[in-house]
Amino acid sequence: MCGQFGIPFWEFFLATMIGKAIIKTHIQTLFIISVCNNQLLDWVENELIWVLSFVPGFASFLPSIVAKLQSMKDKYMATKPRVPLNVEAKKWDFSLAFIWNTVVWFMLMNFFVKIVNATAQRYAKEQQEKEIATLEKKS
Repeated sequence: MCGQFGIPFWEFFLATMIGKAIIKTHIQTLFIISVCNNQLLDWVENELIWVLSFVPGFASFLPSIVAKLQSMKDKYMATKPRVPLNVEAKKWDFSLAFIWNTVVWFMLMNFFVKIVNATAQRYAKEQQEKEIATLEKKS
């Protein structure tokens, strides 16, 4: 994207890194903590129910929605049975996920090659311009 829009790579990379590594991870961390903390989750749920009770026409649907959310919460918070140890793994799974991961891998490798190539071309251009400047000074 940075090459498409003419943004220098390092400016794009640093902005992306700040956005993903600093901002996004903190938001995701807070979300996971709030979802996995039962006390905080119950508090957020009660506050959300209180706010939604003021929405006109929503109060009649609210008890059924809360019941469904509670059943989903109980389902996902319940411990799952352990898998027996004598289960054999599949040999090789040629699936859509495998194909997609392969395509993404090739796209990333292509991106890396283009970055290295563009950096090498820019360096070579700078060296050629320096050589031309020194030749012009001599003549």
